[in-house]
Amino acid sequence: MSFEPPPEEEPPPEDGWIPSEGHQAPTGPAEPASTPDATEEFGGAEAIADILERLGNVEEIAAYSYEELTNYPAGGPWFWKELNLEKRRELWVELGEFVTWLQNRILCHWSNTEGSIAPCWYLHPDAVELLTALMVAHKAAYRAKSKKPSFELTEWFTRALWPTLEALARRSTFKNCLSEREHRPSSGGIVLDGASTAFRDFITEATTAPAAAAVPSQSREGDTDA
Repeated sequence: MSFEPPPEEEPPPEDGWIPSEGHQAPTGPAEPASTPDATEEFGGAEAIADILERLGNVEEIAAYSYEELTNYPAGGPWFWKELNLEKRRELWVELGEFVTWLQNRILCHWSNTEGSIAPCWYLHPDAVELLTALMVAHKAAYRAKSKKPSFELTEWFTRALWPTLEALARRSTFKNCLSEREHRPSSGGIVLDGASTAFRDFITEATTAPAAAAVPSQSREGDTDA
């Protein structure tokens, strides 16, 4: 009689899990794991709206920065000294519109003319620089796309407009022009000459290394004092 060996049992898969003897399978359908709602995780719909607004502001700043870096010189679009003729013409037009708005909207309603801007303001270089800075501050305060209340608008008045007007009045920039109703160039100011001979001599002296101090000769060996 022939002997046949019993069939070999198949080994469990390598990644298979063998339950223990006392393990009981769960009954009923498995409950899905609870996942937090997106609005709850990030603080609600208001927080998401705030994030979207911030992203919009970042995109605006990035586009503005790219435009400035590619279209304007290193000194910036408001640095008169470094602007070419085309950019200078554009800035004159923009500044003229701003000064006209400022005088007609705010300053002409005062009961005195001490804070007014003279019609010949563009012939006063100091006023041009101050008014340019005032215009740039106004652009920063009013043209930023933000719906959140802030103090930027009032700060433009307290930190930019009033100090600028006080500086012009204190230095009597427009005093004679306003009183005589025609342009009167300023006088009495000291004009510096950056290419003066005295200044060039000073630069040469200040940037020249001092001569090495003379080293006293050592007495030769064997010499004696007289």
